[in-house]
Amino acid sequence: MSQRRWVPARAVLVVVVALMLQISLVNDLRISGAMGDVVLVVVVAAGITGGADRGATYGFAAGVLYDLLVDSPFGLTALTYALIGYVVGVVATTLQRTGGWWAMGMAAAAGAAQAILFTALGNLVGVDYPFGDVPAIALALALVAAVLVLPAERALWWVHGHPEPDRLEVVLR
Repeated sequence: MSQRRWVPARAVLVVVVALMLQISLVNDLRISGAMGDVVLVVVVAAGITGGADRGATYGFAAGVLYDLLVDSPFGLTALTYALIGYVVGVVATTLQRTGGWWAMGMAAAAGAAQAILFTALGNLVGVDYPFGDVPAIALALALVAAVLVLPAERALWWVHGHPEPDRLEVVLR
């Protein structure tokens, strides 16, 4: 069997494992009174390894599943994850950097941006999320994302494989 045949099953497995880790383990771990987000890390890794389309797709799908499990307006997490995944994918494609410190920096920035975006959009739809809590939440999300993004990238390379270089890219080297 080809590796392509297993991509949807592997992708679902990675997202479900991230959701299970989030619900069972990470929700109980607090940094400055706020919790990290493993699902966000998978979305960021998808954007880094696969570009804007894959980041937005993983963001929306994982966000819808996460919205089913949490007490927040349905679709709010899906919207913020999709936007974060898309932007991370655009930045990673533009910079053409997918590993090391670049990935950790992008993940930390995405974690902080997700805290601000989620709070702002939540207030926009009528949920009273206090902006005073955003710095602690942004710190927790940024730290967890920076620490876990490299293993999440490995998981997504396992799901999708490494991209083949363009012929032009090979010739120019």
